[in-house]
Amino acid sequence: MAGAGAMRRLAVLAGVMAVVAGVMAVVAGVLVLRAGGSARAHLISRGVKVDGQVYPYAVYLPPGYSAQRAWPLVVFLHGRGESGTDGRKMLTQGLAPALEAEPGRWPAVVLFPQKPSEDSQWEEHEGAVVRMLEEVRRRWRIDASRIYLTGLSQGGHGTWVLGARLPQLWAALVPVCGFAAARGGGDAAFRGSAAQLGETVAHLPVWAFHGEDDDVIPVAESRALVAAHTAAGGSSRLTLYPQVGHNSWERAYREPELAPWLLSQTRGE
Repeated sequence: MAGAGAMRRLAVLAGVMAVVAGVMAVVAGVLVLRAGGSARAHLISRGVKVDGQVYPYAVYLPPGYSAQRAWPLVVFLHGRGESGTDGRKMLTQGLAPALEAEPGRWPAVVLFPQKPSEDSQWEEHEGAVVRMLEEVRRRWRIDASRIYLTGLSQGGHGTWVLGARLPQLWAALVPVCGFAAARGGGDAAFRGSAAQLGETVAHLPVWAFHGEDDDVIPVAESRALVAAHTAAGGSSRLTLYPQVGHNSWERAYREPELAPWLLSQTRGE
């Protein structure tokens, strides 16, 4: 009887291990798939520790990456729902699925930071983003004149705000369904106006996107920000999608002209 019981326990254990292995294979498959669906593209998971907090991030290396030349760098800031510390959720919305679908359209290194909490704003994690940027620039060959910032929803807000806080770093900004004054966050969150942001980044080209039927972040936010940027002398584009709600990023990052436009911008021009 004891032998039979032991055999049954071994069988159960083997079954559990098989399930665990299957789950791990699925997770690994998702990460590989997000890398662009190509054996020549790579997605590298890393992390930094800032003020006692560990921040995961991922780095996408495009097909054909080589240190023989300098590459543009795109920094993508995710939205509220992709916050966490798993190092994966920031790859599920926005730019990463667009890279997966058409890796050849984005010949650039891409940095995907992840902030830990949903209620915090990206400007509250500025130090972590800067640390990640420093690591990426040390490890891979990056063209310092072609570093771009983009993001969706909370990340769209972060694009405007970190664009304004680090104005000499970026060559262009692409905020998707962004907003000016922070919605939530702590004392370090930006509480200012669209006019302040637009004026500070007036030297940077901006292409903004928004769904006209967005019931989470009203389209008036992007209209006001782009109007302020234009009034300050900035070069602005605003694409609005009729009958599209909050998920305007699904169309924005697959716009045929976006990647060529963005990657043609050079800091100082």
